[in-house]
This record gives sequence, structure tokens and C-alpha cells, in this order.
Amino acid sequence: MNYIEKLTHYLKIHMILCTAVILSIQTDTSFAYERNMTGVTAISNSDDQTELLKAAFNGKAEAVKALLDKGVNPNLQNEKGFTPLIIAAQYGYTDIVDILLEENAQLDIQNAGGATALIVASKNGHEAIVQTLLTKGAKADLQTSDGITALMLAAQGGHDTMAAALLDKNANVNLQTEQKLTALMLAALAGNEKIVDMLLAKNAKIDTQAVDGTTALYMAVRNGHTAIVNVLLDKNAPINLIAMNHTTPLHVAAQNGYVDIVETLLKKGVNLEQADKNEATALTLAALMGQTEIVRLLLEHGAKVDHKARNGFTPLILAAQNGHAAALQVLLENGAQINMQNDDGVTPLMWASLHEHVDAVKLLLEHHADLSIKSKSGKTALEIAKDETIVALLRSAADQ
Repeated sequence: MNYIEKLTHYLKIHMILCTAVILSIQTDTSFAYERNMTGVTAISNSDDQTELLKAAFNGKAEAVKALLDKGVNPNLQNEKGFTPLIIAAQYGYTDIVDILLEENAQLDIQNAGGATALIVASKNGHEAIVQTLLTKGAKADLQTSDGITALMLAAQGGHDTMAAALLDKNANVNLQTEQKLTALMLAALAGNEKIVDMLLAKNAKIDTQAVDGTTALYMAVRNGHTAIVNVLLDKNAPINLIAMNHTTPLHVAAQNGYVDIVETLLKKGVNLEQADKNEATALTLAALMGQTEIVRLLLEHGAKVDHKARNGFTPLILAAQNGHAAALQVLLENGAQINMQNDDGVTPLMWASLHEHVDAVKLLLEHHADLSIKSKSGKTALEIAKDETIVALLRSAADQ
């Protein structure tokens, strides 16, 4: 895999990783009715107990009430650790939740994944049930085995009323998952501005980094949530913290074409020349992706036009390789060296010719690209070119 392929592959992986921060909790409520339940200490072989779980699962409030009146334990668990209350909370069966609570069902029992009734209700957006459980004294800060809290799920899902209710019960805004994610990061990633404001008002830490180094600002930038980016920057969110693959928010904004965010970061004095693991700067990535307006902005603010990334690739070479003629024009207008070679001796003209980008070839020729230069393999642009139109352009230029 050559450098261009590696860089493009890295960008794709980068995007996948940034968008894959989606919380999940164990919600398998399946029942092993045909299995021998011997050895599952939380449940006996009683048909009535099995029927209670089934009734809760199917939303049959009258059956639940009848079984409880017979004395069936409201706190029994299936082999996944689900109680009738957790099941009812998960599926939004408000009437069954009320019945179980009247029979003193325990609020904070956790299933095999550590989820409580409050956590599953929060995940599924069942606001009335969340309010009821909190009123009855459910613990707001219990965490799943992965460290997920009800507040995180409300933040991720955009349930602002639910988040407010949890915060009113003093839910800890700075708890972290095993991946070091916080409620603020998840609200920022999902674009939930109102919840971001709530969390900041409760002193959520703005500079916390997840295990991959990403912050709330980084996550807001990744998904283009400009309003949240501005809120976080107004609170002095750090802009130059290095995250996954040595990237910063500026790298992410540049590669994704978020002009407004790039402008804001530039006004805040972001480090233009921070290089990622491929030694690429924000300008490198903008040129690679053909983000012409961002290329222009970065150059206006002093970005190094001929910065060499790994293997000697410059912004001009990368723009040529991908046929981004408009970005090429801006780079050339700002003094990019048209004949600069990468470590293999390949020039922008060679790359454009090889990848059959006619407009890029025309532009480079208009700016007097040198046709005589040879790569380390001993070939010129004309010898590399295969497209008939480009071959004709190169021959015509050579004859002049």
C-alpha cells in the first residue's frame, strides 16, 4: 500500500473510529423457558415466577398484578439478570413499573451487564419512568460494567428533560466509561446543544480526554456541530490537545470541509503546523480532500504551503494526485513549488498524469511544470501517462 493509499485508508479509519463512540448496554431480555434453571440463584423453577417475567416482557399489567398478589417475588431475575422492573422500564410499560414499585420492587438491582431500571429507561427515552424511578429514590450514578450511566445515555439520546431530571438529583457529570467517555463528550458528539449547556452549568470538565485522546471539542468538530464548538471554545476548551493518530480538531475540521469551524479555530490561535502520525498538517489533509476554501484559509493564516508529509508528499502533490484543480490553483497562487518531488522523485504533474486528471494536467502545464523531470524509476510525466488526451497535452507542451 503506497503512501496515498495509506493516508486515505487512515482517514477512513479515523472517521469510523470517531463516529463509533455509541454506547450500548445489555438489553437481551430473552428467557430460557425450556432450559433447566437449576443453578441460576436469582430464580427458582416456580412456574409463577417464570410467568411474572413473561408478563412483564409482554406488557400484561393485570397478569403482573395477579402474580404479585399471589406472593411472587417482584425482584426475581432471569439468567441475564433482568428483573420485572428492568424489563418494564426497558419497554416503557409505565403501568407495570407502578405496580412493581407498589410491591416494593428494588430500584437498583443490576443485570448481568450492570444496567439498572433507570439506565435502560434512560437509554430508551422513557421519560415518565425515569421521573418515577428518581422520585422513588433510584441511584442516579450507578454504572454498567462498561461504565455507562443514565446521564450519559440521556445526553447521547438528546433527552434534555430527562437529563435535567438526573442533574436535579445531582447526577455526577464527570463520571467516565471504561473508554473514558463523559456525558459532555457524548452530548457534543450527538449535537445536543441544550444538554451541553446543562452539563457545563454543572461544571462538567471541558478538557477531559477519552482513551484515544479525543475531547468534547474534538467530537463536536468531527460531526460539524458548529454551535457546540463555539460554546466549548467560549468556555476555553483546549484546541491543541493531541488525539488519535496525533490529530487535533483542526485536522478533523480541515479534512471534512467545515469552513466555519476552521475559521473559528484559526481565530483562537490553533497550531497550524501540528503534524499527525503521517506527518500531515491540516493543509495537507485539506489539499488531499479537495477542500479548496479551507486550503485558502489556512494559507492566508500562514500555513506552510510546501510542507512535506511522510514520503515527501506536499499539499500540491496530493491535490494533483486526486485531481483537485481548484485547490491546485490556490496552492500555486500562494507559491507552491510546482516541480517539487516526493521521496520517489514523483512530481505533481506525474501524479496528475498517472491518475488521468486532465484539468489538473492542463493547469500544471499552464504554470510551466517541468516535463523533463524524471522520477527515481527514470520516467517522465509523458512516459507515465496513459490517457490519450493527457499524452497529447504533454506532447504538445514538450514541442513548444
